[in-house]
Amino acid sequence: MIRKTLAATKAATFSIELPNAAYKGHPVPTGTGFFISPDGWFATAAHVITDATSGQIRTDVTTGWLAKEARNPPVMCKVASVGPVLPMFDLALLRVDFQANARAAWLEGKSAFPYLRVSSRMLDEGEPVYAFGYPLSEASLLSQAPMTVTSKSLSPRTTSAIVASTIDRTTMIQTSADPQVYALDKALNYGNSGGPIVATETGHVHAICSRFQPVHVPQHHLKDPAGVPPSIFMPSLYGIVSSLHNPPVLELLNKLGIPIEST
Repeated sequence: MIRKTLAATKAATFSIELPNAAYKGHPVPTGTGFFISPDGWFATAAHVITDATSGQIRTDVTTGWLAKEARNPPVMCKVASVGPVLPMFDLALLRVDFQANARAAWLEGKSAFPYLRVSSRMLDEGEPVYAFGYPLSEASLLSQAPMTVTSKSLSPRTTSAIVASTIDRTTMIQTSADPQVYALDKALNYGNSGGPIVATETGHVHAICSRFQPVHVPQHHLKDPAGVPPSIFMPSLYGIVSSLHNPPVLELLNKLGIPIEST
């Protein structure tokens, strides 16, 4: 039952807000991420912190924020540094310093960050999972001389799903070294990227939201003047998520001392 573990998942998951030139350098929602250790290791999708033009990791990540939907007091913290990045698995780790954020009201009385336990177990086809993240985020620029302020809104969303497949697409040659992904039977939208995929039964995190799978659906009952059936473009039919079970990922997490469960 999702409700048994959702509170813990929400507590560990944040919107990632990074500077945006279109908003005069103010941070705006860019993706989702989540804590995977009590001492401040934070996971997200590599493409969330990558410059779309150069393909390089952005140099301004530490000037952005990890934030949640509007609350009083606000739940926000700063990133200390960018840690290891594994582009092949669309995984990036950020480091957050607890002591540097300990005075924040939302951490009062706490000695560690809320975090999700990573599982090394492979998910089964048909297994129920859920995603939590911040799709549908919006930002606007409000200018009133001499000040410029960015207004932001977040839309936290929980999405239930099952593992539709342990294969994205088949190729002529496939090996055990190919990145392990899962296809979910639900769409994941912009802003979900980097968010956790959690096993409904255990509450452990098994994968991160990576991308969606667009599909053209032929409409054979219709024909254009040339007799060709048109297609309806479904921009987001399945969610493709990157498994944390990939051996190089588990090796890295073990090396960093991140808690890993076998269930």
